[in-house]
Amino acid sequence: MISRRVLKPIGVLCTAGFVALMAAASPAHASHVGCGSVIMTNTTLDTDVGPCAGDGLIVAASNITLDLSGHTVAGTGTGTGVRVGQQFGVVVKNGAVVGFHEGLVLDEADGNTITLLALSGNVRQGITLAGSNNNLIDRNTIFDNGGDAIRLGLSSDNEVRRNTTTGNVFGIGVADGSTNNLIARNTVSDSDVFGIAVFSSANNNRVVSNTVVGTASGDGISVSADSSGARLRRNTANANGDDGIDVDNPSTRVTENVANDNADLGIEAVAGTRDGGGNTASGNGNPAQCVGVSCS
Repeated sequence: MISRRVLKPIGVLCTAGFVALMAAASPAHASHVGCGSVIMTNTTLDTDVGPCAGDGLIVAASNITLDLSGHTVAGTGTGTGVRVGQQFGVVVKNGAVVGFHEGLVLDEADGNTITLLALSGNVRQGITLAGSNNNLIDRNTIFDNGGDAIRLGLSSDNEVRRNTTTGNVFGIGVADGSTNNLIARNTVSDSDVFGIAVFSSANNNRVVSNTVVGTASGDGISVSADSSGARLRRNTANANGDDGIDVDNPSTRVTENVANDNADLGIEAVAGTRDGGGNTASGNGNPAQCVGVSCS
């Protein structure tokens, strides 16, 4: 593991707000918890929680497990479903988080695992990482949220893998100075604006073996001009509303990707992009198929 760095949060949770929440709710030491409960010990839910007019559950101790045990934490369009702030070694798993402003937030929270959750119908993100490093986001199902399925901001050295996202406005966004993250083996379908996007000074990120299909109006996978050192390898980007893969920073390496049946180009890369070879494209709307890298 690369050493952890605590970065400035991006407005998800301030220290004063966290203190206020701690004061407002009593620590939960049993499995039967309700809206706004503060989780301080290993907890397995024995019932659904909510609908909550505010935060659902607040994890306020490190090295514990919150097991939703197949239950649902439900909101009324405000607050966060599960909030983990400034803790490490937390596992949140096995249940549904629906109908909040954000589904699950890691805020300055390092070395945690989020797995086997279904996050849907939230006003903004399904999962948000803000100033959070060395986390594993694995095998979650994220659908029909009003913002990103998963959003990384000021967050580094995380692994986002084997998640399934469907019908979100945005797919997986790596942004705001997030570096050295691995986005791997995710299936991203039917996003409105982008499938996977690396942007806003997000450097040295790897996008590997993802499948991105059916983006309505944008690219399947994109790298912005201000984000250097990205590596795109063995991804499949098919049937998207613009390009399959769009690369605007020439330090990006593009290797062994498949881009078929997109509305414009299979792969559109700025001049000088590092061509790792083995890219293929066919059936795209632009007869050139690929620009800036070679495609067979």
